[in-house]
Parts: sequence; structure tokens; C-alpha cells
Amino acid sequence: MARVALLVFCAAMSVAASAADNADRPNIVLIISDYMGYHDTEPYGATDVRTPSILRLASEGVTMTDFYAAAPVCGPSRAALFTGQYPARIGFEQNIRGEADGLSSTIPSLPRWLKNAGYRTALLGKWHLGRTPDLTPNAHGFDEFIGHHEWTIGYYNHKTEQGKPGLFENDHIVERDGYLTDLLTDEAVKFIDRNQDRPFFLTLSYNAALPPYQPPGLPESKWGEGWDVNQATRDDYVQMVERMDEGIGRVLDTLDTRGLTSNTLVVYMYDHGGRHLVNSEPLFHGFASLWEGGIRIPTILRLPGVIPSNERSNIPGIAMDLTATILSVAGIEDTATKLDGLNLIPALRDEQPPPTRQLFWRADLYDFGKQKAIRDKNWKYVEHGNTQFLFDLNVDAGERHNLFYRQPDTVKRLRNDLNTWIESLARE
Repeated sequence: MARVALLVFCAAMSVAASAADNADRPNIVLIISDYMGYHDTEPYGATDVRTPSILRLASEGVTMTDFYAAAPVCGPSRAALFTGQYPARIGFEQNIRGEADGLSSTIPSLPRWLKNAGYRTALLGKWHLGRTPDLTPNAHGFDEFIGHHEWTIGYYNHKTEQGKPGLFENDHIVERDGYLTDLLTDEAVKFIDRNQDRPFFLTLSYNAALPPYQPPGLPESKWGEGWDVNQATRDDYVQMVERMDEGIGRVLDTLDTRGLTSNTLVVYMYDHGGRHLVNSEPLFHGFASLWEGGIRIPTILRLPGVIPSNERSNIPGIAMDLTATILSVAGIEDTATKLDGLNLIPALRDEQPPPTRQLFWRADLYDFGKQKAIRDKNWKYVEHGNTQFLFDLNVDAGERHNLFYRQPDTVKRLRNDLNTWIESLARE
């Protein structure tokens, strides 16, 4: 009996310790912008766009200058972020095109890992990874979902490009009044308020600055407009981005007033590059391309006392690194399946040297042609269709000087490494 009592006591103590540990786990706020230019926030050089909230994050955290999306379009990019694996490894290399397309919930993913660890989880905004019951945010472990499954919806009427209702709460269509950016911000503030006494994982996935180009303050007569980029202006885009920044500021202020800032990892990122109205200087090209303008993305990380403040890092990184970093911050890195990303914090703290590894991409996107690329330190090798390129990104981030004929040995090495990676995927 004494031994049984001891076992019961030890088990109770273990549960109590686990609950205490869970209460102390850092919160995680992941903020995603869409379809924007690399140069379109103040930490990355913007002068015609005012983003004081994002600038604040940069002053209080680390600004990554050489960080990458895993793909140049929405679906594969987001699938890689949530699973921690290359899109090619999980067989998700195209945007969804049919009702049955999407990211299967049989693939382990970040919201499920965090939910199982005791986090309250929410996705507010864009999903774009499937809408059937086994593909939805709820199926993947998000306790709460308010947002849309389409690539975008109207900011005022919340309808799809085809004019259908597009705003969901969990698994059903809802009607809400308000400018979509503000609505999502309001829900984010409410979610933080409801969960301030327990660890939470909030993904705030704005559709700014996607079409339709509808800035704040439009009269109701214009709520169906803005889908044609040829009728839109840079000023429309700027106003949409600045309204999103105001929302980010409200989220940061809420963390402050609730005493949560010091124990919350905040990540700000794009899902990929944009086009048309964006400014991606000094990068070339944009959406749907493996040129730097399509895949190099602004990324800022803040966790006071853990991540350095007001620093810039040129360590090359990729979206799956955020998956690994979030899991490490939550103390559950051992629960995940094999990841293609690395925890960035030791390198950002100068506790470890920057990782020496290669980054890979492959894309075959509708009218954009077959593309593949590899980055190895300063070198980037690109195949676009049947044309090959080699760039030294340390001196040519804009990819204007093709060194293919000057560095044949480097081209051969990187091309072989890229093809070896692709062949390894086929064997898995």
C-alpha cells in the first residue's frame, strides 16, 4: 500500500509540475502579411509606407535580411510553415485548385503539436489549405478559426472574387460588419483577452495587401470594386498596408496592457513576395518566381530576454526554421516529426555559429514555367525553364549579373547538389 501511495503521490506531483510548466510556457503570436514587396515596411527601407508597429517589433527584436519562404505562392508556402517540411517532401507544391485539394490533417502540423501541449490555438484570417472536413484549420488543431479559405475575399463585403460569401467561423459561413483587417484585429485582441491566463498560439493571417485593392473608408458603392490591378493605385496599396500595421500595433498594445509581452514570442513575416503595386527593391521579380523577389521575405522575431533586440541578421533562413523555433520556445521540439528547419535562437544569440546548410526550392506553377533553385552561403543557382543562372547574393541581391560562364565549377557543384536533393525526395 505504501508503494502504491508513493506512486500516486509521485504521479500527482508530476501532473502538478506539468501544469505549472504549461502555465509558464511562452505564448506565440505569428503574424503573416500577403503579396507584399520586400521594401514595403520601414525596417526594410520603405519611405512611402509608414509602419511604426512593425518598426517597433524590429527595434525590440531581430530583423532577418536573408530569410525565405519555402515557395513563391500561398498554399505550398503555408503548408511548409505549418508542417516544418519542404513542400516537395509533403507533396504540396501547387496552390489548391479543387474542393478536394489541401493539406491533409494526417500530416502532423504546428497547431496540433501546440494544442496537444496545452496551448489554446486560433487562426484568424487566411487559411487557403483546404476546406473539406479533414483539411480545415480545426482538423489541423486550431481550436478557433475565423477567416477565409479562398486566396482572398473582399475587405468590406467579405465575398470571393466570384461574389460568393467567403467569411467562415469554424465550419460555417458567417456575416460580420466591418473592414476585414479591423475585424481580424478585433478578434485577435479578444482571443488574447480570453486566454491571457494560459499559453496560446495565435496565427493572425491578414489578407493585406492582396486584391481587391480596397483601402479603408470606401463608400458602400465601391465595395465590389478593386479586383482589377489596372484600376488600382500604389496609394490604395499603401493605405491597406498602413491599416494592417495599425492592427499589429493594437495586438502589441494588448500584450503590453495584459502583462504578456515579456513571455510572448512574436513573429512577423510574409508568406511570399508580391507583384504589380509593390516595391521589392533591391530584389528582382516577385510572386510565383524563385527569383529573390518571389521568395526572400521580411521576417522579424521578438522574445524579450531571449532574442536580442534592435539587431539585424543576415543568417540565411527559411520558413521551416520558424516551425522549429516555435516548437523549441514552447519546449516541445522532441514531439515533432523530422523537420526541415532549425531552431534559430542559438545562432541569433551568438551561442552557436550560423548554420552551414543549403536551401532548396522547386516550382512548376501554371504559366510561370518550371523552376528550381539552391542557395549555398552567398551562391544562388537558378534554373528557370531551360535557362541557368548563378548569382553571388553578397554583391548582387538583385540578381542582375549572371556568373554562369565565369564559375562553371560552382555551377556544376550546385546543380548536382540540387538534383541530388530532388532525387532524394523521390526515394522517400
